[in-house]
Amino acid sequence: MQILDKFLKLRSFVNQVESRLDSGLVYGVSFNEFVIMRALVAADSEGMRRSDLAATVGLSVSGLTRALQPLEKLGYVERRDALVDARERRVALSKTAAALYSDIEANVLSRLADRADEITKITAD
Repeated sequence: MQILDKFLKLRSFVNQVESRLDSGLVYGVSFNEFVIMRALVAADSEGMRRSDLAATVGLSVSGLTRALQPLEKLGYVERRDALVDARERRVALSKTAAALYSDIEANVLSRLADRADEITKITAD
């Protein structure tokens, strides 16, 4: 199998898995929102600049802004001013989301474990 064929097969598989993950994660979070939350868990207490967060999760800044809206409505992320430069806006995980994060991650891992054989097979081909 050529590298392009492998890549397209892997891309298709990832899209299918993400779609299935979106249809049942706990606390009303989509898989893409989980990815954003995961990046924010690793950030310091000030949170992350939107541009850095966007680069980390593979979105444009405007795409990230749209993706953050549902998380803000749920109270899972909050905007913060940077301590050094008040003009710099940051995004941080709320205390509520930090408390729920381990449950959400466990749910994602459980759902991925159900697909472990497929993941192993497609990455081995």
